[in-house]
Amino acid sequence: MSVLSLAGVEHAYLGRSVLKAVDLTVGAQEIVALVGPSGCGKSTLAHVAAGLLEPKSGRIERRYRRHAMIFQDPSLLPWATAAQNIAFGLRLSRLPRRQRADCVAEAAARAELEPGDLAKYPVELSGGMRQRVAIARALAVRPDFIYFDEPFTALDVALRRRMQDVAISNCADAGLSGLFITHDLHEAARIAHRVMVLDTYGAGILGDRSLPGRPGSRSDTQVQEWVAAALSRDPLFRHIHDVDERQIA
Repeated sequence: MSVLSLAGVEHAYLGRSVLKAVDLTVGAQEIVALVGPSGCGKSTLAHVAAGLLEPKSGRIERRYRRHAMIFQDPSLLPWATAAQNIAFGLRLSRLPRRQRADCVAEAAARAELEPGDLAKYPVELSGGMRQRVAIARALAVRPDFIYFDEPFTALDVALRRRMQDVAISNCADAGLSGLFITHDLHEAARIAHRVMVLDTYGAGILGDRSLPGRPGSRSDTQVQEWVAAALSRDPLFRHIHDVDERQIA
């Protein structure tokens, strides 16, 4: 059963189509990674799917209970502490203060934040720690679906891997569903159950490939071998590293 379904979705900026005839599904307890060339509209598609942008046409069905979104920029409130940033969505939902504190502590622990970090302001945190706060903010509302909009792109390789492990433990291992936008096929192979490729010009999904095993269970060698085979022998991935600066992402 799919918890997210897009059928014939189109979107346009200033009258120019950037997504056309997109069909996409995400199953229950499935993480789907969406890859494609830079500028092909991956992030736009995630924003449309999440309801942040209105599609020009097409049908979107969301069968999950509640979603959250994690962006490339953590977008933390600079005047608020880490704890206050994590609680932002809970305050909007008018959750009682005591329950908010419990949710913040639980989400912070799941994002591997230390209790001492919660009183710090964003300016006092490293880039990786700010992204952990953003992850905890998403987890605090207890979603059953998470949209990841290239959240680890700005991090160095070692830190990106640690953040991937946090995402795996809190999503795939916890039975959540999600759509993970990335330009990194290695990242997709570590995090996802299935990889989809968006056309260079946003003209639909070219195809998908299921990955062997579960996210988090694949060794580095298995990930490397799968990516090498995909790039060298699978025509579906032939153009994923193309760049068209004229397109809107």
